[in-house]
Amino acid sequence: MRYAILFGLCALPLLESQTIDPNKTGFPHDMIWFNEPKNPQPGVTHHGYHSASMNKEVGYNIWLPPGYENSSRRYPVVYWLHGRNNTESSDQYPAHFLAEGIANGTLPPMILVYASGGSQTNYCDSLDRKYLGETTVIRELIPYIDGHYRTIASRDGRSIQGMSMGGFGCMRLGLKYPDLFSSIVAFAAGFRRPEDIGSGGPSYGEMFNNDPEIFRAQHPETLARRNADKVRGRVAISMYVGNKDPGLANNRRMHAVLEEMRISHGYQEFDDIAHNLRLLSEQVKQENFAFAARSFKRPPER
Repeated sequence: MRYAILFGLCALPLLESQTIDPNKTGFPHDMIWFNEPKNPQPGVTHHGYHSASMNKEVGYNIWLPPGYENSSRRYPVVYWLHGRNNTESSDQYPAHFLAEGIANGTLPPMILVYASGGSQTNYCDSLDRKYLGETTVIRELIPYIDGHYRTIASRDGRSIQGMSMGGFGCMRLGLKYPDLFSSIVAFAAGFRRPEDIGSGGPSYGEMFNNDPEIFRAQHPETLARRNADKVRGRVAISMYVGNKDPGLANNRRMHAVLEEMRISHGYQEFDDIAHNLRLLSEQVKQENFAFAARSFKRPPER
């Protein structure tokens, strides 16, 4: 059943040694990667894959469009990245906006995947290779989804989106891998400045050795400058943030960097909204999915 929470029986030995994340606060140090939802969204099911890079089970949630089971067609995929102190089973963009858009014909059918990136990784790989937020999303999750579901397995059928730490993550991964994604949508992205790394808590020390230059090398600003020629005119980008968000200045800075590099993008601030996905989603509704759809291309019929 679509509504069941499923995972492979073969994964049970791996899971027995892991504590289940309560979907609320995350784990700053011993990050948990497989987190069953306490209250799953309608139509969203939870599964897992084995991460060879970390030798552990990693979870994901997936929403499949109506008719998927009885169709032979391939579908584009939106990958959603959660924020700091969250998991694949919390901090999720509301799937009902996508379901409603498909039902009323304003959106084409697509798959929505909620990734697990570790509660504190910034979707980067730690220096000691203990926490591989980038590797597991790029090298393991995406190939797994393409291998187990009927996807459009190319950049023409992929969008990457996220909130807060996930906004940072989708921007850095989308800019780093423009051959993998056709669009990026960042909500209230946590674009902490490298020189402010010391105020980010112990996980920044663990991930980046408390070194601003190590963090700077991973930052979306750096990647925008480095890959501007590969991104410009090829990857669609949109940014949303509330004008009461504590990270507003850093979002404006990222917006300015994209403008400086002549990378076309959308940027919108919403009045009287702080760092709150629910309130942002109530403003954006289906537009993030429509934005992704405008960059999707259907494969030729065989």
